[in-house]
Amino acid sequence: MLKIQHKINFTSLNTFHLTSIADNFCILSDLSQLAELCKTLATYPQYFILGGGSNLIAPSKYDGLIIHNQLRGISLQDFDDNHYLVSAMAGENWDNFVAYCCEHGAFGLENLSLIPGTVGASPVQNVGAYGVEVKDFIESVTAFNLEIGDFVTFSNAECNFSYRNSMFKHNHQYLVTQVSFKLPKQSPMNASYGDIAKYLSTIEQPTAIDLRMAIIATRQSKLPSPDEIGNAGSFFHNPIINTVQAQELKQKFPNLPIYAQADPNYTKISAGWLIDNLGLKGYRLGHVGVYEKQALVLVNHGGADKDELLELVKFIQQQVKVNYNIQLNIEPIML
Repeated sequence: MLKIQHKINFTSLNTFHLTSIADNFCILSDLSQLAELCKTLATYPQYFILGGGSNLIAPSKYDGLIIHNQLRGISLQDFDDNHYLVSAMAGENWDNFVAYCCEHGAFGLENLSLIPGTVGASPVQNVGAYGVEVKDFIESVTAFNLEIGDFVTFSNAECNFSYRNSMFKHNHQYLVTQVSFKLPKQSPMNASYGDIAKYLSTIEQPTAIDLRMAIIATRQSKLPSPDEIGNAGSFFHNPIINTVQAQELKQKFPNLPIYAQADPNYTKISAGWLIDNLGLKGYRLGHVGVYEKQALVLVNHGGADKDELLELVKFIQQQVKVNYNIQLNIEPIML
């Protein structure tokens, strides 16, 4: 049975810890509740599907229905001689899932260790870190279409993945229920990033578990835990701009990190460097600020709400635009 609760304090359910009240709230813990949920949406046409709340800017008050996806379960089977097919329900904790895969000899996701959130959110955002994107390993995504009341399974190609994006981000009628991953039985050991390579250089024959530990140690050294201070991880997209403009900026700022793209006409720029170079690391505006160890992360020092956060966001975007002629776009979902 689906239980609708009212006037729920939503502050602890978003990792930014922005002060927020949800007028209506329910927990989805079993697939059998989906039919009832469809009928319920006739009463609550405005709704939002919540996973771990880790990539979210929550409003002070949400008038619709928050559907907290807590579907659980993981299965592993042979896909072929070289791969496993690992399927996880959407409400599974992402990092726990990565740990499960490593422990069971299904590799490839190690670089995505310690990313906060749930399995169901991973295809929506096409999460990525340290040279790996989740799209590289997703075989299919199963979702429930809340408009027609039926399940549909999307192939990797049908998900329309791109940089921190997918078709699910713009088609809110799809509630992700399960994600299936095709994972190699031998670890690809993607350890090209400097900090990771340095960590592993001290180990004679590093394993996938060692790589996962290196990723975790590196993230912990640079990114704050939401348990200690409210944040949503990396806040701004790394901008992809015209290569001519990128080269002009590189000449002006020799230390600017730039990354070649498949299309030579475009180049990715480090958003964190742009902000850091303006001297904004550690900058504070009221209850919110730029994290002192990583300029790409914005933090809530306690008691902040959406309006206060967006005031800081606007200030940073204006400074980057004025100084580099680049428009920074935010990564979290704006509810």
